[in-house]
Amino acid sequence: MLTTDFDPHLGLVKVVSSDIRRVLINLFTNALYALAQRKHQLGSDYTPQLRVVTKRRAKYIEIRVRDNGPGMSPEVQQKVFQPFFTTKPPGEGTGLGLSLSHDIVATGHGGTLTVASEEGKYAEFCLALPVK
Repeated sequence: MLTTDFDPHLGLVKVVSSDIRRVLINLFTNALYALAQRKHQLGSDYTPQLRVVTKRRAKYIEIRVRDNGPGMSPEVQQKVFQPFFTTKPPGEGTGLGLSLSHDIVATGHGGTLTVASEEGKYAEFCLALPVK
């Protein structure tokens, strides 16, 4: 189930659209993978949920992508933006998606990309981009 909550007062933010598109595709792809893994583990009693929220703040805009997949341990959260780190089986992931996404947001756009998660419950990535 996909739910959205888009801030109608978000406004425009100056970004390299192809770069931010790449970041969002990576976040959505990872979330959908996590949801599929959780569905495989729990079966028909589990309802996959993906939530996308945008919010205008004073000096930045937020885009939050949250899933109710398997979540991440604190150890995984500490490594998730490191190049070549992956939790996927060999041959299914390079470990570069979140690292490149972090660089695009932080270095290329002066923003932040953070993660919050509780193992067994959810993972949420927050992309914050400055309003210039």
